[in-house]
Amino acid sequence: MDLHTWQRDLQASILTSSDQIQLPLHKGSIHREREIAIYADGYFLRLAEALQTNYPALFQILGDEDFYTLARAYLAAHPSSHPSIRWFGDQLAAFLKQEHPYAAVPIFAELAAFEWALRHTIDAADALLLTLENLQAIPSQNWALLCFKLHPSLSILSLAWNAPKVWQAIMAEQAPPAPKIHTQSYLIWRKPDLTVNWRSASPAEIHALALLASGANFSVICEGLLRYDLGDTPLAAARFLHQWIEQGLISRA
Repeated sequence: MDLHTWQRDLQASILTSSDQIQLPLHKGSIHREREIAIYADGYFLRLAEALQTNYPALFQILGDEDFYTLARAYLAAHPSSHPSIRWFGDQLAAFLKQEHPYAAVPIFAELAAFEWALRHTIDAADALLLTLENLQAIPSQNWALLCFKLHPSLSILSLAWNAPKVWQAIMAEQAPPAPKIHTQSYLIWRKPDLTVNWRSASPAEIHALALLASGANFSVICEGLLRYDLGDTPLAAARFLHQWIEQGLISRA
């Protein structure tokens, strides 16, 4: 057996926790299966640790045993494929939403989606922020055609359960509230001072941000807001824009 084949089979044995090589790793009193199991267990535990780091509130809710059962099930369905272990768990929210028995508790998937968005803000790409001074330097007659770009750290979530409140209580080491239906959209982003921030957002604001993200100019955004009872629509759109710039949600084009 050549070295490449031996390395390939050893890797497959560790990833699948099954014996796929024809030669022992080395001579000794420990059987080959046990040697492979040691490496396989270490591999799984490192990935489970990464999953726990990405989803601390979910870990607290499930507890050690159930969380590690979840980690094994998730690893079987979604083997780690990214060079960075940081990205292990990127499909957990979808997994929890679809797989038994987790799908029976829908707040699990939404809590995972919220925690992943929080984690994303930490290492999302940086970008120069648009400032109010930049905006004021643009002639007013050009505003209608202005287009804007969302900051890379921003995530927009539409949730049906009170997952953020549950997360907030757990992180404060308080008893979490009981899961309940609470339809609300949220913005999660990294502030200019590098802290993580999140807040709720109205349907009108979410629609305006969706239009902005699609490349719509300010005039189109104003038109899109006409369906909402905002009074002076252009003024309401300008207030949204002012708030987004102040909070660091808009990057320079």
